[in-house]
Amino acid sequence: MSLNNFFKEKKPMKLYTRIVVFFTGVFFIVFLLAFVLLFFFSQTLIQQVNRENLYDVNRSIVSIIEENKKDILTLPETERLPYVAGLIEPFVKNYNQIDYKLSDNKSNTFRSSITVDAVIAPENFESNRSVYKYFITNSSQFFSSSSADDIDIIRYDRTEYNYIGVSCKLNDDYQINIQSIKSLKDIYTFMNILYVIQIIICLVVFGLVVIIGIYGTKATLRPLIEIADAAKHITENNLNTRIPETGNDDEIDDLIKSLNQMIEKLEKAFDSQKQFVANASHELRLPLTVIKGYADILSDWGTGDESIRREAIEAIREEIENTQNLVNSLLKLTRIENTFAKESKTPCDIGQIIGRDAEDLSRFDEKHNYHLEIESPCVATVNVNLVKQAFRAVTDNAIKYTPEGGDIFISCAKAKKEIAITVKDTGIGIPETDLDKVTSRFYRVTDGRNNAIEGNGLGLAIVKDIVDLHGGELKLASDGQTGTTVTMTFPVKSDTTPLSV
Repeated sequence: MSLNNFFKEKKPMKLYTRIVVFFTGVFFIVFLLAFVLLFFFSQTLIQQVNRENLYDVNRSIVSIIEENKKDILTLPETERLPYVAGLIEPFVKNYNQIDYKLSDNKSNTFRSSITVDAVIAPENFESNRSVYKYFITNSSQFFSSSSADDIDIIRYDRTEYNYIGVSCKLNDDYQINIQSIKSLKDIYTFMNILYVIQIIICLVVFGLVVIIGIYGTKATLRPLIEIADAAKHITENNLNTRIPETGNDDEIDDLIKSLNQMIEKLEKAFDSQKQFVANASHELRLPLTVIKGYADILSDWGTGDESIRREAIEAIREEIENTQNLVNSLLKLTRIENTFAKESKTPCDIGQIIGRDAEDLSRFDEKHNYHLEIESPCVATVNVNLVKQAFRAVTDNAIKYTPEGGDIFISCAKAKKEIAITVKDTGIGIPETDLDKVTSRFYRVTDGRNNAIEGNGLGLAIVKDIVDLHGGELKLASDGQTGTTVTMTFPVKSDTTPLSV
């Protein structure tokens, strides 16, 4: 397998692996940064402490010389430096690895160790570095003009030393030179040990983070894994399955509740679809059976009998028209949601739209008395074509089920949060027991009064779908004797502005 194919076929990491890698990487970067900062500040702090130690020693030496100046000057020149060394020796012993050299302007010298001469040899000094940084006549002058930051660093034999040189003048004829060094070897040894310890701690903690991260992330994501496994086994045949909640009342529980609600909606949709298919099949079976029956009659006897042939053709034509109307209604149902999704909603004056259609009905339908009460403007954001379709379906029912001379009341009114379109008739009405059923697809009231009225039971189902898609509500009221009142409400948005229709 080539390298390119390997990268192309490489599977993406699982979610918990990505989480572990991400947080482990973040922790490693933070820990590494903390490690570097800790090492840097530790080294800086230790170096500062060592500089201050060497500086304090020199301050003490200068103070001791100042305090004993008279006694020192009374001694012979060859005894002065050993005397000073004896005075400062107890103090210097309190500090580790500090060596010093005392010299005077009379060529006398005292060394605390042989190393000090090798370290402060002239070749170890840079050309621009002063061997004696301070030339003082009394201790107060030194204290006011110096600080630990003035300590220099000398490199000798792959080892660094802190160094300070002071020339102390006791009188016009005599001065003592003080040169002090402190090896940094122990400091760097300690820092190397600290560095190694930090690396070991970093690796151990990093390993623990990876292990804990893997198992912790798996435990945290286990509900999601169970959700995925449960979702894999949910099909259209077992939509009654629900994913069990964890009981933690957290974000995962919210996700499970949302998924269960979605599954419940899918179950209802599938059940509705199955019922729709069954009802449609039932409604289409009867006209097809009638057509087939008359076709058989034509085949057997119709060729020689003109009356039979005419009756069969007329019956077939009637059934074809009924079937065509049914198919058109079914197509309307399937197109409603597509139309709603594809055609954008626009702010419009529903009162103006309803008013025009209502005036057309009152003008062309002379068999009924129309009473119009239309408010304008009644602005809402809707799909204009679907609202017209719903209104015409409701008024068509009112016309069909209201005898000649009956009254049809049409109104459009605006409330604070909705616009209500109401169509009330004085027809045969709907029994109260059937009010909740008439919006179901293919449902028709089993009442002898309806037998002579053509219909397929899809009109109010179409209306309900349109109103539901807009987030509105369809209300039916009737006592089964004195007519029916149909009310469609559509929500209003405060930012809508009317458009010309």
